[in-house]
Amino acid sequence: MNSPIKNVRIGVANRGIPALRIGRTIQEMGGIYVAFATEEDKTAPHVTKADKAYTIRTEGGYLDIKEIVRIAKQHNIKALHPGWGFAAENNRFPSLCKDNGIIFIGPSEEPMKNLGNKVKAREIAKSVDVPVIPGSDDVVTLDEAKNTAKEIGYPVMIKSEGGGGGRGIVIINSQEELEHNFEKASAISEASFGNPNLYIEKFLTSVRHLEIQGLCDSFDHSVVLVERDCSAQRKNQKLLEITPSPWKKMTHGLRKALKDATLRIISAAGYDSIGTFEFLVDKNLNYYFIEANTRLQVEHGITELLYGIDLVEEMIRVSFGEKLRLNQDELKPRGFAMQCRINFEDPKANFQPNAGEITRYLSPGGEGVRLDSCIFSGYEFPKVYDSLGSLLMTHGATWEKTLSIMKRTLSEYFIDGLKTTIPFHKKVISHPSFIDGEIDTKFIDNTPELMVYREAVPEEIRLSYLMAEITAKGYNPYLGLGNYRKFGDTSVGPMAVDVSSVSKKAADDRSYSPPFGPNDHRDNVLDTLRNSEYVEFCNTTPRDITQSETGNRFRLYSDRLIGPLIDKCGYVSIENGGGAHYHVGMLGCMTDPWEEAEDWNKFAPNTQKLILIRSTNILGYAPQCREIMQRTGELINKHYHVIRCFDFLNHIENMVPFAEIALKAENRIFEPAISLSWAKGFDVPHYLGVLDDILSMTGRILECSKDKASKKIIFCLKDMAGVCPPRFIKSLVSEILNKYPDLIVQYHRHATDGLAVPALGAAAQAGAKILDVADGPSVRFYGQTAVMPVLAYIEGELGLKTRLDKERIRETAFVLKQIMPVYDHYCRPTFLGIDHDVTRHGLPGGATSSSQEGALKQGYAFLLPSILLVLELYRKLIRYHDVTPGSQITWTNGYLMVVNAYERGGMTEVQRIIDLLKKVTSVPEDELDKKTKEDRRIIFINANDALKNLLLGKFGKLPLGWPPVWVYQSVFKDKYEEAIAKRTEESPLNFLPSVDIDESKKELAAHIGREPKENELVNYLNHPGDALKLIKNLEKFSDPNVLPDDIWFEGLETGVEREFRTSDGKVHTIEIMRIGNVSKNGTRRIRYKLDHEVFVQEIQVEKGAAEKKGVEMAVEDNPYHIGAPFDADLWLVHKKVGDNVEAGEEILNLTLMKVEYGVTSPVGGVVKRVLVFADYKADKKMIPVKKGQLLIELAVPRERCKNCNAQINKEDKFCPNCGNKL
Repeated sequence: MNSPIKNVRIGVANRGIPALRIGRTIQEMGGIYVAFATEEDKTAPHVTKADKAYTIRTEGGYLDIKEIVRIAKQHNIKALHPGWGFAAENNRFPSLCKDNGIIFIGPSEEPMKNLGNKVKAREIAKSVDVPVIPGSDDVVTLDEAKNTAKEIGYPVMIKSEGGGGGRGIVIINSQEELEHNFEKASAISEASFGNPNLYIEKFLTSVRHLEIQGLCDSFDHSVVLVERDCSAQRKNQKLLEITPSPWKKMTHGLRKALKDATLRIISAAGYDSIGTFEFLVDKNLNYYFIEANTRLQVEHGITELLYGIDLVEEMIRVSFGEKLRLNQDELKPRGFAMQCRINFEDPKANFQPNAGEITRYLSPGGEGVRLDSCIFSGYEFPKVYDSLGSLLMTHGATWEKTLSIMKRTLSEYFIDGLKTTIPFHKKVISHPSFIDGEIDTKFIDNTPELMVYREAVPEEIRLSYLMAEITAKGYNPYLGLGNYRKFGDTSVGPMAVDVSSVSKKAADDRSYSPPFGPNDHRDNVLDTLRNSEYVEFCNTTPRDITQSETGNRFRLYSDRLIGPLIDKCGYVSIENGGGAHYHVGMLGCMTDPWEEAEDWNKFAPNTQKLILIRSTNILGYAPQCREIMQRTGELINKHYHVIRCFDFLNHIENMVPFAEIALKAENRIFEPAISLSWAKGFDVPHYLGVLDDILSMTGRILECSKDKASKKIIFCLKDMAGVCPPRFIKSLVSEILNKYPDLIVQYHRHATDGLAVPALGAAAQAGAKILDVADGPSVRFYGQTAVMPVLAYIEGELGLKTRLDKERIRETAFVLKQIMPVYDHYCRPTFLGIDHDVTRHGLPGGATSSSQEGALKQGYAFLLPSILLVLELYRKLIRYHDVTPGSQITWTNGYLMVVNAYERGGMTEVQRIIDLLKKVTSVPEDELDKKTKEDRRIIFINANDALKNLLLGKFGKLPLGWPPVWVYQSVFKDKYEEAIAKRTEESPLNFLPSVDIDESKKELAAHIGREPKENELVNYLNHPGDALKLIKNLEKFSDPNVLPDDIWFEGLETGVEREFRTSDGKVHTIEIMRIGNVSKNGTRRIRYKLDHEVFVQEIQVEKGAAEKKGVEMAVEDNPYHIGAPFDADLWLVHKKVGDNVEAGEEILNLTLMKVEYGVTSPVGGVVKRVLVFADYKADKKMIPVKKGQLLIELAVPRERCKNCNAQINKEDKFCPNCGNKL
């Protein structure tokens, strides 16, 4: 090949993709590719792949053409190619090169100057009768812009005279917007292009953006190539390009007109290199010239694919004085080509750029694929340049083929560690309008569904990120247990025995035949139980036991090991959902409770699944309206077979919505549970009255008598704290069955008091049909008792029959013995042991352990004896049952009572409160002295809102009536009479405001950027914040319940290969290769191998040096804190201290990768502090800020003008906005 640059040094005054792209052609032509690099780029691919490289050490970097030319001259570089971006359109570059004896690979100075100036380019086009968009004929001042806009009509565009690449354009819809944006646009223009001048054009709607590639030499020979369609753009920034246009309206006549217009402009300008000429075409096929780009375009590659030519080579040859080798008649396009710009941006966050390390990089390939890239795995993508990562191009014989290759190629392309536009491109090219070619420049802005997608990072990779984070920190930050383990601590390690094989064997065993199926008709199930000669059992291991003994951290991974075994033991039901298990499962186990329930029904298909729900409190801690109860109840009915519903006040009306749903489904069993206490007033007659209320409600729903209703339910006695002695339970069960002999009674109680076994025996002797028990190795002190001792006692001592399979129970126990050590090590309650004093303070298992641990963490463990004594006395004043949410109300107020007393006056004051409580609970009201009656008002002085709501009847009526008036005086102080007048005995269902479920669904969809699933919606209705965290975590990591327990709690050990299985059943291996030390930024670098591919992750394990030095950070949940959303440069703050701010108003502006990013205020307010200030227009300085750094703090908004709603000061006499008298 005859090459004018053989062995000649050719420099590329650029970086990244353009430098590497141009360098390849230089090397192919036999030239010496010389790269330039700033300090940040010294090891970048465009440098390492060059033949020679020189560092630009001046501040201007790639924009400093004087320094670049100086280096080129010093090192005998014959020619310089500017690439695109940076100084590629600096019209001083050609002459500077010429003056120093260097060839500039591009146009001559004069045509570059004329066409590069947007105003002069318009003049040239008009001179040869090429239509231009109506607008100003020259740069304008603000006043001139107003006049022009008035003349041509809004909307208009203000554009930078020296702009390009779609930047420097602001769309204006009114004069007010023009006044607000003109100076800002001028500042941006100067910052971006070194030219503050603006001109104005009419903004056209519904147009195509088409461009013509021109090639010219200095011998007046020109060719033009088929159009590129750049209509898929956002804010005038091109995202995808296609050649030729697939637009069905594209005609031969229009194509010829665009080419002819381009040739006329080239001729008039005397252009002599490669250039691109851009047009807008409206729906009536009218076309308008908008600008020329006097350089190589980013999208030139698709034209090369279409024609099989190298545009860079032609550009070099022309610049070295050769004639253009291409002939217009011989150039024939072949098929279609398209390009996706793969940017490091997050489309869902307004295309916010991001920078950092690429942790994984797999490039696509195959027939018809071209990839121009400058990135790789481990590359630190810099934040100081633009966000373009790669150019992905495909070429096919037809538009359909080109599209199908691009779809396949995007699915093969993996870039991890940073957000990219890959998933967005997948969505765009799959949209019917794009496929049909029927889009315009507003297609992306007007098609919000393009933002509804999931980033399809493979499950095993997402899980590896989670394992890496746990390993680097030494603990799992998502468990919600704090820093329970330090990095490097000894590991509990994996289970010694492969228990999964035992579980699989149980699941495959077909010999077990249950007496009824989970979905059998309710009457069949209840009749079978009623007629059975056996005492039956419910296994609570997966729910109540693990709630009380592991703080609800027992995982679905472990359930999958024991579930198939429990399923074959002969239990009538397995309690596996509801209660706090629901909430903490989302929060601390990263588990969707409904998916967990669905899984249980698959691996344990023989046994009914039981859920515990809290009447109006459903699965939370405060009353919910009927609509939420019904929507939740419908999902419960889908996944559970037995619906156990209790109310801590035994206010039966609160159960009605759930009862209606469960009773109307013939294959579901409603199990109303009454809360039991062992105290004065809570006696057998009282509980028989509650049962009558339950059967009356059931009869109303089923339209039958109470006797018949007693045959349609299971009735549960819920002794949640385990405080009722065996004699009382025996008496209660006997009286119940005397009155309703066909009723099936189930007894549920905790074992903390030490009397669980005889109490269960007493219930069975009296006729209770079902007893709640748990597997022995999971039993500690706060849940149910172990099943085997109960069987021994009932069978051996009482002579009753059971039908549980003891061998299978032993198999289950063997597996649990392998599982429990890791839970005991990290989740076991601090306070252990059988404690009969539970019969005095009444707190149930889970509340006992968690509450006492809370006191310990707060530094008040020494006050626990006093707190527990106060609880005992409190229960004599305000009478209800200590089960959720009652137990939380009791504990919190007892705790506040004692702690605040201690803070006021030490142990003396604590003892005074205890003495007062003892006196007012033991001495009759008419015998109390005046001083005691005055002093007792301090007892509930720190009552919280939950207690206030309880006393107002907002949870329902108290089971033994309201407390005495003085309690209201203590709680509500001078408003006690008003509180008494307001209290109600109605169910909350009668006064709670309804919820629009459809609106809640839309709200959730807005949060997550897609249509929510039903289970996500129900989670959101019950626990909004936690539901959003769960969705976010599952999208980030996928379901972690495929990971072994020790990995979930501890992470991985270096050098040890571990296996895990993803949800599709595939087995993967992971091995930690190296774990680095903590850096000054608080990060730890971890290198690991996943399925033979090496990954590197940078994990934040502690605060960085900046935070430690006191850089104030914004509080995430505080709307009055305006923080930096990412690392960036702050260049403009719009407000000063004392200024008013409206919600949604832009308050400051950042720039990252040459893209400005306006930060708006989420609330209205007044500027209280400006911690970082910048005004680039005044001082040309940009201030680096860190992600999360507090920039502006607002204060609560001022009062507002009643006329115009503007904020006003108290001292204002007239509104400063509308002038209205205040």
